[in-house]
Amino acid sequence: MFRLLLIRHAEAEARTKQGDLARPLTKRGRADAMRLGHYCAVSGLIPELAVTSPALRARDTLDAVGGELLQKPVCNIEELLYDSDLETLCDILRGIPASVKTLMIIGHNPGLAEFARFLIGGDAPLIHFPAPCLALIGFARDDWGEAARGGGQLECFMNFSCEPADNLLAR
Repeated sequence: MFRLLLIRHAEAEARTKQGDLARPLTKRGRADAMRLGHYCAVSGLIPELAVTSPALRARDTLDAVGGELLQKPVCNIEELLYDSDLETLCDILRGIPASVKTLMIIGHNPGLAEFARFLIGGDAPLIHFPAPCLALIGFARDDWGEAARGGGQLECFMNFSCEPADNLLAR
């Protein structure tokens, strides 16, 4: 069984002189991403591979999440994840080797929300994909190329932007 940890980056600063790709996480965004990482660690959601957008906010989210994991995944920056659409995300998934059983993708909306709905079925209840959140999708498939055709099962959906800062279960 394959598992996909689909993560929207944590809250970022609204603007920067260097442009959209250079927007860093806010203090709250970093704390939320660390809680997300802690949740993954205590839940046994340890990816072998993490693929992230080149945007600073996505890379910072990966750093914060990865800092909470006991085993660090191999990390790849995928230029196509920035401003990606459904077709691009499916292509990225098809390119993942079958040796990777647990995959983490960190990217942006609206592409990630559309991708999650596609993977688990068009009638899925994922309407809002806040920053940061985790959609854990399981696949009973033999390779990621087949998983890219859909048929995934939503195992959990966690919105870390609404967790209280002192919630010990989330942190």
